[in-house]
Formats: sequence, structure tokens, C-alpha cells
Amino acid sequence: GSFAFLIGMSRAPGVSRFFPEDYFRRALVGHVDLAIVCWLLISAIVLWNHFLESPQYKNSFRIGALGVALIFLSALPGSGEAVLNNYVPVITSPFFFTGICLFFLAFCLSVFDFLGEGILGLSSENQYKNILSVSVIIALIMMVAVLASLLLLGGDKLDDQHFYYERLFWAPGHIQQILNASLLVIVWYALLRETIGKEPEFWGFLEYANRILIISALLLLAMLFFFDPLDRVFKIGAEVIYGLGIGIPLFMHIANIFRQYIFVARKPASSALLISIIIYLYGIFIAYGGFDNDTRVPAHYHGAVTALTLALMGFAFHMISGFRMKIAFEKLARYQPYLYGLGMVFFISGLFVSGLFGAPRKTPGTDWTDNPVVLTALSFMGIGTLLAVAGGALFVVYVGVTIYREETEDE
Repeated sequence: GSFAFLIGMSRAPGVSRFFPEDYFRRALVGHVDLAIVCWLLISAIVLWNHFLESPQYKNSFRIGALGVALIFLSALPGSGEAVLNNYVPVITSPFFFTGICLFFLAFCLSVFDFLGEGILGLSSENQYKNILSVSVIIALIMMVAVLASLLLLGGDKLDDQHFYYERLFWAPGHIQQILNASLLVIVWYALLRETIGKEPEFWGFLEYANRILIISALLLLAMLFFFDPLDRVFKIGAEVIYGLGIGIPLFMHIANIFRQYIFVARKPASSALLISIIIYLYGIFIAYGGFDNDTRVPAHYHGAVTALTLALMGFAFHMISGFRMKIAFEKLARYQPYLYGLGMVFFISGLFVSGLFGAPRKTPGTDWTDNPVVLTALSFMGIGTLLAVAGGALFVVYVGVTIYREETEDE
């Protein structure tokens, strides 16, 4: 969230001049790797721990925590060049590469921990267990894609570091988005259950929708062995797989959710579920509308990714309540999804509109334009950044204080 604030402000009219241009790149690496890669993969492990019944290993947590710390420290001012490739941007320093390797090792250990139950759960008629098992298998496919990329492409030394790391992380990064989609389905149904106070109903064919997600991940992995990830064939194939292999299954689940949904303003599960689906659809329809290499790209993926973040925030409130913990700042916490959600709507809209007028990606400041529409849109983006960061900070504070109080009382 801190890195997101720096990035947003470095693009906002009127205040961007107060933020160092050189640091924009490092902040962007820190934000993407911590808020998208680490946060969402850690969230997958949290969900598996919560819903599945596999043994817990503390070593993987310690290894992963050390990896996250090294990634964070690498993004602070220091040595190493920031390379703004997609999915897992890097900082060319030993600290960063050690951190990302340790985090990946910890994630692999957790996947293997749940793999046996995941394989058995694929044939389960219990929809929760079925989609959870699907997410474990997709995580395994992503791990294989990382190893395959390293073996197939890791030895190629390209003059341009951007293209080197782009090729290396392109396929695994795409597969992580499919994993994120499976996690969205899990959390959406968990929020729906809290909202309506009973087990949701499932259409029978949704089991096949879940399997489409696995097939999509396998297709992306298979393409890695036949095409260069930067070739146009691979990119078109990935777009088709995304549009059909993610879009159709999630639209089916959204339809099933809305036929049972009830809005309850003071229930974080209800508000988080509704706003998460709205933000997700916003981001997805931006992609279906098409875009060039402009700010509509981050508008799209912030819709798809922060939909999961918001859903996880709403789920955390009810998960903590289920542990019979007294939630700190509870009145504020109940309305936290609105603050974060409104901020993201402003943020996405600002990026989308400015992208329509050609605003470039990954570019700080506003010196490149004097278009009043673009400047207004970027101002909305800046306001959205402030609201979303405030919402994220509120989440961290109330969850952190709640857990700290509980630990202190237990002692």
C-alpha cells in the first residue's frame, strides 16, 4: 500500500513533482511484487489452511516471511536496477533474487502440503472442496511453468533485461491470474454464505466450469514448450484462453451468486461481495473492449486483481469473527469495503479515461500532456489512490490490532 501511494502520487497532477522520478520504478516493482504476487499467493495458502485439513508446517512460513522482507528491502533506495517487465518485475540485486527464490520455495512447500487433498478433492461433489482442489492443482501447474521457464529460457542471455524477464515470467504470470480467478470463486461463495446465513446453492454444471480453469492453465503451460512467450501467437493464444477459459467460468459463477444474493449494508461480507464483483466486471469489460499499451492495461488488471483483494478483506472480517475475536474499531471495519472499493473505482476510472487519450503506462509525472481531460482523469486516479490506500491501511490496522490483542490476552 505504501508503494501504491508513491506510484499514484507520482502520476497525479500538481503533486507529482514532489516525488522523485527515479524512485517511481523501484516503488512500482515493490508494489507489484508485494501487493499482487506475494499478497495473493499468501492468501491462497490462508484459504487452503482455513478450508482444507492438511498438516501445518511452520518452516514454510518462516522461509516465506524472510523472502517477503528481502523483496521489500530491495525496493527501498539502494543498489540494483529496476526492470519493469510484466507480472514479476525485478530489481537486479542479490537481495531481491534471494527474496523471490525464498518466497517461491515457501509457496512450493505449501502446495505440496495440500496436493494430496487437492487431487482427491477434484472428484468431490462438495463445490467448496472442488474449487479449492482446483486452485491447488492450478498452483502446481504454475510451479511447473516457473521451472519450465527457467529451464527453457533462463539460459538465454538477452541484451535487453526487460525482454529477458518478460519471457521468463510471462507464462507463470498468466497462470497466476487463473489461480486468482479460482480464489475469487472460493471467496465469493464464502462471502455469500455469510451474507445469506446458509449454504449457497450450486448449479450442477458449475463443476465443469471449475475444470475449464484447470484446462486453461494446462493450455498455457503447453504453449510454453512450443512458442516463445513474446511471439504474437503466444500472446493471441493467451488472450483467447483468458477470454473464454476464465471469463465464461466466472460469469457462470457470478450468475449463480446473484440469483441468491441479498444486500445487507452493515455486513462486510455483503458489501465486499457486491463491490468485488462490480470491480471485477469493470476490469474485465475494459479488457474485452480492447486496449493498446496505455493506462487501460493497469485499469484492467487492477479491476481483476483488486476484486480479489477486496473480497479477501471482507472474508478476513468474518473469519476473525468466527474465531470469536473482538474486532478492533469494529464500526469502522464494517464500512472498510466501501472506502477501499470507492477508491478503486475512482482509480480504475482515472486510468481508463486517461488511457483512452493515449496516456502511457509506467510513466510518472504529467509533462507529456496538457489535455484537460487526461489531467482531470489522472486527478481522479490520485483521489482514488488516497481513498484505496486509506481503506487498505484501515484493514491492516484493525486486523493487526485485533490479532495483537488476542495474542496478548492468550499470554
